[in-house]
Amino acid sequence: MDRCRMYLDAGILGHDLGTCDMMFIPVCENNHWHMHVVNFAAGRVEILSSLPLRRGNNISAATRRLSMAINKALHAYTIHMDVDVSTFEHVQPHLVQQLNGFDCGILAQKFMEFWNGATLTTSVAEDKLNMYRLQLVVELVLNERNTIRDKIMASCHL
Repeated sequence: MDRCRMYLDAGILGHDLGTCDMMFIPVCENNHWHMHVVNFAAGRVEILSSLPLRRGNNISAATRRLSMAINKALHAYTIHMDVDVSTFEHVQPHLVQQLNGFDCGILAQKFMEFWNGATLTTSVAEDKLNMYRLQLVVELVLNERNTIRDKIMASCHL
């Protein structure tokens, strides 16, 4: 539970999770990135993935264990005490599917960026994945918290 503190404590996080309608958790399971979205407002866990994660008609056991761990951690820090995440329905909406073995990470990021709790607010286009990657690189390089941003800018004569 102590390791959870940096992810849940409002003083460290800079935001009170108790006021959030959704909590996004990136998950890498079997070398595949997807988003585990705890949708407090809807009372469900949404699995945003570019591959089907279902085992028959059921969501994976690892996903259910993650929901139980999230519930335990939230309650340890008295966050969303009025809900039991471990009992939330688990759903996997139909989203764009990856056509190769390496686009899951960038798709997971786009799903998180555009998810509103019911659907994607902007379509994620398979033919724009290279542009999404370039945008991510630019955002990371130019971010004000990047401690070597000025060195990179200077070496690129920008």
